[in-house]
Amino acid sequence: MESIKFALIQSGYCVFGVGFTIKKAISDASKWLENPAGEQGGMTIREVEQLVVSRPNYGDFTILSNEHPEFDSYLKNHGGFVKRGSYWYPIG
Repeated sequence: MESIKFALIQSGYCVFGVGFTIKKAISDASKWLENPAGEQGGMTIREVEQLVVSRPNYGDFTILSNEHPEFDSYLKNHGGFVKRGSYWYPIG
């Protein structure tokens, strides 16, 4: 099982997608984000990519690497992840 190296987060809120690569984190987020019609998983990978900003304000979507100082906090507070040594993994 690959460790989590990237997390797509909504700044100040929660984790929407994780993965060993940025592409995997975006793909994972597309399963959870709602489209304008309110359908969970209704966004394409391209639409999710367009939501991501590199310098987020509160509420914006961005991608954190496992080297970001807030990475551990987001995964710990979100739940569903376990840290083994210095690496994070999904539970289950």
